[in-house]
Amino acid sequence: MAFAATAAFAIAELSKWEFSFFAPMLAVQILAAMPAAPTIRQGVAIPLTIFITTTLALAVSAMFAGKPGVLLIVVGLVIFWTFYGRRMGAPGVVMLLAQIAFCCVPVISTISFGLAHTFANALLWGSIAAMVTVWIAHLLFPAPAFSPAAPPVKPSELPQAGAGRGALFDMLILMPILIAFILGGDINNIVILIIVLNLLREVERSRRSQVALALLIGNLLGGALGVIAYQFVILANKSFVFFTLIVLLASLWFSGRFARREANAPVYAIAFATFILILGLGVSPLPMGSEETFAPRIIKILLATAYTIGALSLFAVRRERKAAQRAIE
Repeated sequence: MAFAATAAFAIAELSKWEFSFFAPMLAVQILAAMPAAPTIRQGVAIPLTIFITTTLALAVSAMFAGKPGVLLIVVGLVIFWTFYGRRMGAPGVVMLLAQIAFCCVPVISTISFGLAHTFANALLWGSIAAMVTVWIAHLLFPAPAFSPAAPPVKPSELPQAGAGRGALFDMLILMPILIAFILGGDINNIVILIIVLNLLREVERSRRSQVALALLIGNLLGGALGVIAYQFVILANKSFVFFTLIVLLASLWFSGRFARREANAPVYAIAFATFILILGLGVSPLPMGSEETFAPRIIKILLATAYTIGALSLFAVRRERKAAQRAIE
């Protein structure tokens, strides 16, 4: 995982991609979801999914450019179906990519439609680079055989009504943030959206209140290390070799703890993603991508994390009360 993240980051930086954090972030997501090497079909399916979803998101954003209310309804419906599909057994990485496309493209299109095209292209090329580095990583470091943990609940055992309610709750949590960002028009907000999407997935998967609280600390940890790493890169006059070593060291630390598959593994997964996003946005040539915006960016991340976990906790309390009432009846 550390090798794939570092190699993908290096490819993106050497290619001078505006959104250089996509390749390493996707490489980490793929390796976390697929312990074995992806098949050729899976390797083709991920970039193809990105191409289709970003194309549709660009079309929807252009069609309803002057109608934010209609745009939000369309985006909300797509987000609902992706959350629902994930609960019914659709591949989590594929659903996450569709969510990133339909959340981030409309937000960026409010700033510049040309920048939205750049974002879509970066996401596509980032997925290709991620798949290549994942395959190379598996060739160089074959995944060891291990005894898998207890199998998760099969999709067929999840009631459709329960999956629909869970998807609706996730959509309702995400929509206020999405509405504010579409109306606000700030490129930095895409980082917040991606982090919230990751949080919704990890908290739902773990279903543990202590893990949910730890995710807040994980985001703070990842963001703080991203800021520190970027300051060292600045001190080294943005040396590519030094940048690569910094990414490798941090990736080894995050990956080593995630690979243990302990109860707090989701915390390090979230912290790793946040580290990549913060560092990647800092070194990107995009407007507002300098270190001067790090402080407000970290504050936004913490506020969005607290909001997401708080909203999920409220919905969890509501579900528990209903379950208790049904048990009494």
